[in-house]
Amino acid sequence: MNQIMVEQKKHEKIQIYGKSAKSSSQGGVFPADAKPDIRLVAIDLDDTMLRTDLTISERTKQALQAAQAQGVTVTIATGRMFVSARPYALELGIDVPLITYQGAMVVMADGRILSHHPMDMDISCRLVEFLKPFGHHINLYMGDDLYIEKQSPEAARYQALTRTYLNVVEDLAALLRQKGQGATKFSLIATPQQVKDVMKQAAEAFAGTVQVVPSKPHFLEFGRPDMGKGVALSQMAREMGITSHQVMAIGDSPNDLDMIEYAGWGVAMGNAEECIKAKARWITATNDADGVAVALEKWVLKK
Repeated sequence: MNQIMVEQKKHEKIQIYGKSAKSSSQGGVFPADAKPDIRLVAIDLDDTMLRTDLTISERTKQALQAAQAQGVTVTIATGRMFVSARPYALELGIDVPLITYQGAMVVMADGRILSHHPMDMDISCRLVEFLKPFGHHINLYMGDDLYIEKQSPEAARYQALTRTYLNVVEDLAALLRQKGQGATKFSLIATPQQVKDVMKQAAEAFAGTVQVVPSKPHFLEFGRPDMGKGVALSQMAREMGITSHQVMAIGDSPNDLDMIEYAGWGVAMGNAEECIKAKARWITATNDADGVAVALEKWVLKK
């Protein structure tokens, strides 16, 4: 999680989907027939909006379209590249800023970049040299392009997952120096235990200069310490003139934590990691059981 301070919340129990969770006292506990004034909803893609087969269910599509029809702004907040997130935005008719690269890049669906906050170049080069000795697959993202040093089974699986083009170069650090700019972000792909080991060492070696956070058990993300989905979402809310109480954020992984904590209505998926469930105001169904639709139908859609 990044080091931007988020609003501290007190918690109390509320009834949730199938079990209990802690809830911010902001706005109080709503009776079953009442709904908060949600104006903005930000939704993670993988293991949240997307089912295991990487598609969006018809029920979820209908709920998202119904929310938009009643005037709610719906956006995507993902660690994915813009080029990988864009097809889903087009499928859903989302024409508002998309939060990509963990918040480091905010882009309209037509490709207009509204903000881009890459990492420092020297730190990016140091990070490459730090990660190489581990021997795991490394993705370097610069702008909206993806660079790797060699093809590998991990690269092939990642390409199938995200449907993106891979640029193969001899040396990632040399590329950074040649381009004269830092990375938008890095990601490392390894086994869950290897991810934990690298995360611990990287967090110590780059404390305060790099954000180190897992997005999946086998994915470790590296970015600027002052950026995150929550930072980008809070900026979006300010520009809309609304408060965090009017924001819902839905996610499942540690890289969703800052936006779950920021939003007045932080929603954890049923398949979310326990650290996310512990901070969420409400826990919905799993991604394969229309969890996003369940949350929208329960708290956002007016009947």
